[in-house]
Amino acid sequence: MTPFITIRQASASYPVYAGRDLLGEIASLIHARGRIFVITSAPLRDRFGERIAASLDADVIEIEEGESHKNLTTVNDIVTQLLARGAKRDSMAVVVGGGMVGDTAGFAASIFLRGIDLVHIPTTLLAQVDSALGGKVAVNHASGKNLIGSFFPPRAVISDLSTLDSLPRREMLSGLFEALKGGVIGDASLFEMLESPPRIDVDEVVRKAIQVKAEIVSADEREADLRRLLNYGHTIGHGIEAALDYRHLTHGEAVAWGMIGANAIAVQRGLIERNVAGRIDRVIRAWNPTPIPADIDRDAILAAAEHDKKNTGSQRVMVFPRAIGTCEVFSDITEAEIAFGVDAVLGEVR
Repeated sequence: MTPFITIRQASASYPVYAGRDLLGEIASLIHARGRIFVITSAPLRDRFGERIAASLDADVIEIEEGESHKNLTTVNDIVTQLLARGAKRDSMAVVVGGGMVGDTAGFAASIFLRGIDLVHIPTTLLAQVDSALGGKVAVNHASGKNLIGSFFPPRAVISDLSTLDSLPRREMLSGLFEALKGGVIGDASLFEMLESPPRIDVDEVVRKAIQVKAEIVSADEREADLRRLLNYGHTIGHGIEAALDYRHLTHGEAVAWGMIGANAIAVQRGLIERNVAGRIDRVIRAWNPTPIPADIDRDAILAAAEHDKKNTGSQRVMVFPRAIGTCEVFSDITEAEIAFGVDAVLGEVR
């Protein structure tokens, strides 16, 4: 089968398959050297995991789902199970699930015996358009999101678009907000597709979003420059997630609110016309992200933003839109500006 796209990075190249009814083709798309271990969550084990494992003659390792389990304890549990079941350096981890499962199990694969082969089978929209692509795997720390991780390219990414048909609406929206982010940073036509909820072609949204991310991560594998564009909305969004202890909002919803905060700073800086920023904000509101709880701790958001992984030395880094389809990275952000963006978001939802 011909890949939809091939991501070519400095350390490795790997195919990305994106189409319908691909779960039945996985055995022909995966070329393992040794034993295969399917790593998934309990709900997805019944829906997809056992079927995939049977086709690959693989063992199944089950982990708990949810951001509260995206940590080193879960990583240790995966490593312990791999050791107990006799995994070796020629083994392969086939990770089936959304962003949390992919990031956590992917990180475990990257450190087990200094790294074993990894294949991502993302089953949520967010994972298909974002987290499964680019070779970044990570878990959370109490001080912030994704602070413990590595760059570890997979052998392949296999996105069966049919798995999205039964996705709960809120999980679908989480991915749509990440796709919307991709439209703002790199594809105005993708943004325009998402301006008319709910009548959208989800399959085409996935393909366009994959192309945006593939182009960026192929040019900048280790987030030295261009790849930081993908963090539009994430500085304040991650701060909101951490302040809420990764509850109440999905990742995509937090990023959506973070985009509104970034837009407010961009307008204040004179980087984007107010009406253009307002157009982005209107699309976000039209998709109805879950409101931020009224009792959120503003200072906790700001404290988490100070631990943002993009920051370097004493510099605070943020991504701002210049126009729809064009964003830019800035490394001279002040604490007062971040506070302004946070207040813009909290004022929006209260």
